[in-house]
Amino acid sequence: MRLFVAINFTEEMKDALCETIADLRDAARRGRYTARENLHLTLVFIGETNRADDALAVMEDVATEAFPEPILISLSEAGVFGGKGGDLHWVGVENTPALKTLADRLAAGLRAEGFAMEKRRFTPHITIGREVVLDRAISQRGERSEGVPDAVIRVRPARMQADRISLMRSDRVHGRMVYTEIGSVYCDHERN
Repeated sequence: MRLFVAINFTEEMKDALCETIADLRDAARRGRYTARENLHLTLVFIGETNRADDALAVMEDVATEAFPEPILISLSEAGVFGGKGGDLHWVGVENTPALKTLADRLAAGLRAEGFAMEKRRFTPHITIGREVVLDRAISQRGERSEGVPDAVIRVRPARMQADRISLMRSDRVHGRMVYTEIGSVYCDHERN
């Protein structure tokens, strides 16, 4: 199984992200866009493993100390990572101390239990489009010095309180990515 730990979004958050995706689609000649049901914030990518129960146990342990109350999730700016076959467009999430602590502790806890984790700095973002090629007039207007276009879309403001983290499985079904929640852990309300 291919696993990751994520925060799944409310319908209101998905609405805001879908409006932003629609703007990107309107500005592009082509691209692959994230489906509404796949919108989420990845906290930790675990990868291929059959140890889902162990991952859930780590999530439980981490939540008792690093997830004592709901975490505010706020959308921030749009951004672009350049690519050969088109760009990857994303929407940022405000990297609050509580969110960073949770992600860092999850990664450390999973590593301590023997999961082979990448050591990558946590940069909270939501992928909204892959292999995106903007309309030529738009891309020329937004060109930066290193040749990667600036984001040309406006992010709709949205916020939510995240009160649980989810262990997700990623599968390719008929050429599309399908994400399935296989377990979740709620914040520790008892500590307040």
